[in-house]
Amino acid sequence: MKLVGAPVDTDTVAAWESGTHRPTEGELFALADVLWCRTIELMGIAQPRTLAELRLARQFTVARLARDIGMPVHDYARAEEKNEWPGNFLQTLALLHALNISFRQLEEVTVLCAPMDPALDPGPARPGR
Repeated sequence: MKLVGAPVDTDTVAAWESGTHRPTEGELFALADVLWCRTIELMGIAQPRTLAELRLARQFTVARLARDIGMPVHDYARAEEKNEWPGNFLQTLALLHALNISFRQLEEVTVLCAPMDPALDPGPARPGR
């Protein structure tokens, strides 16, 4: 089997299928493209539950997403590892845009570490709202 420039032998594919080996991010992205499916389908999840899963669902590498949101790669990788979001206001907006998620979705999958701009916080729900 050849995944968009990445030759893969049948033993590797068998290991993926049996669950004894996981594809790399690049292999996962290529496999999703070849099979015309979403990466989360290959990962066997209905909805992303972590920051890493949100990123993988949009086929971003750590380095590319970190660059796109203006955050050092090490800091972004640590955020995924701890599942805590330390980003400032502009980084948060860029992350929401890149991953095509809402602020509430980010709150559901991470612990927010940095104070956010009040404009991002919808505040407590009011009756009739």
